[in-house]
Amino acid sequence: MTSGVAQALSLLEAWTAHSVKQQHLPSAALTVVQGDRPVWTKAFGYAELSAKTAATPQTLYPIGSITKTFTALAILQLHEDGKLRLDDRVRDHVKTAPVHARDAGLLDVTIRELLTHSSGLQRDLPGTWWSEPSFPAQIADDFSATYPSSTQWKYSNVGYALLGEVIAAASGDPWARHIERRILGPLGMTSTEAMPHRDEARLATGYSRPAPGEPHMPALRADHGAVSPAGGMASTIEDMGRYLAFHMGSGGSVLGGKSLREMHRPQWLLDDWQTAWGLGMRVRRVDGRVRVGHPGATPGFAAVMEFIPALKLGVVVLTNADDGNPAGYCDYALQLLTPIVAREMARAAPSLADDAERYCGLYRSENGHMTMFVAALDGQLALIAPGAPNPYAARVVLERTPEPHAFIMRSSIAFGTLPFGERLTFSTSAEGEVIGYDITPGARFVRESALIQALYTGAERRKPQALYTGTERRKPTLTVYTGTDRRKPLHAGTERRKPPLTLYTGTERRERPQGSYTGVERRRGRQQAGAR
Repeated sequence: MTSGVAQALSLLEAWTAHSVKQQHLPSAALTVVQGDRPVWTKAFGYAELSAKTAATPQTLYPIGSITKTFTALAILQLHEDGKLRLDDRVRDHVKTAPVHARDAGLLDVTIRELLTHSSGLQRDLPGTWWSEPSFPAQIADDFSATYPSSTQWKYSNVGYALLGEVIAAASGDPWARHIERRILGPLGMTSTEAMPHRDEARLATGYSRPAPGEPHMPALRADHGAVSPAGGMASTIEDMGRYLAFHMGSGGSVLGGKSLREMHRPQWLLDDWQTAWGLGMRVRRVDGRVRVGHPGATPGFAAVMEFIPALKLGVVVLTNADDGNPAGYCDYALQLLTPIVAREMARAAPSLADDAERYCGLYRSENGHMTMFVAALDGQLALIAPGAPNPYAARVVLERTPEPHAFIMRSSIAFGTLPFGERLTFSTSAEGEVIGYDITPGARFVRESALIQALYTGAERRKPQALYTGTERRKPTLTVYTGTDRRKPLHAGTERRKPPLTLYTGTERRERPQGSYTGVERRRGRQQAGAR
């Protein structure tokens, strides 16, 4: 842990302790995860107010709908196992569903639609009010759909209850057993319970306020029953740090990296264009950065898990109060730590090589249709389109490889259509001067100095283009049309003038019958006529 982050965590601890007391919250537990491990984990306040039982990192809190991320993870495990496909219909796997739901076609929705809350199914099962102490043990027979599937985004606990049934059918284990065996065990989450009983002694006491401003009162505990896959799990802040570190990693034995990234990728974009839903995960943009996670709430408890993938920085907050406001604590922590971690990541990046300046300059594509700058910018070698409205945001970062003059093109922060992830290789002259670059698989750019020399000035231009310039061009193309050589064979000389003139002018003409009309003979005739 760096000194900058350590200093910020000291402030976070002091601020959280003060806020818990100021807001009269029973307790709050937080963990901060950076990279591949938790770097700070603390609990504040009381797990039970009347007995003044202090909350600790080992205190068990119901996590509410964060449970849905475990259910989604289990579905993706079965997908990797080849036991289901995300676009399978629910009825393809669930054979024991209530008759009404089957007859009404409600099981024709797909697994993907349930994961993304786009199935249109109602939010909760009939009769499962969150204030009741016990939920149905089985899915009710008369749940319904509010919208046709894939037409509206609608949060649905019913959908995740059905996903629990899909997991049981596809894996052969009940939902809770699969979660314990395939997720909690491999991740070392030994204190987490998939279906805690409401009388579990290790659970913190949950609290609600009867009315705003009044003291907290204990809330009724609930067995989530058939809705457990939607919100029934309980965990400690220590275990949740391990779970968050897994999500911020690159995958492993629990789930492959490709499936993990798919889980975090937006699948359904909401109308505000700031919030989307992945496969069991909420994805949103806050302060210009993407955050991935999920909130959770159940009677007497509120929680949130959220991380910034680009920085590998995340926070989990667990509270034992309906009004615990875990999002406020999470936001404060991320807003405090994000700029520090971002700066330290930038400083940790490889420094600009001493020879970077040799690559900088203006380059044009061989066909002349595109111009690009290579420049040293913000400590990185970058490829920039001169006409970009925001050149810094649109830059392509050139990441050096071990091979000479070879780089990988990396995106910065803006949308672009350039070939990110592909190779860019600079070419050099015999003297070692950089004269251009090639982009796989074949785009060629020429550096401006070489371009000017080759295309606009000097013998280098004329030599390869001998057919188009100089004397060599005029001789073959103009011989037929200009000069003496043109006139002789086609139209000029005595040979041309004699034939047309012999019949009409000179002595040759007067000797012919028309002689009485031209010359002296014609004038004399007129004078004689006048004398008469």
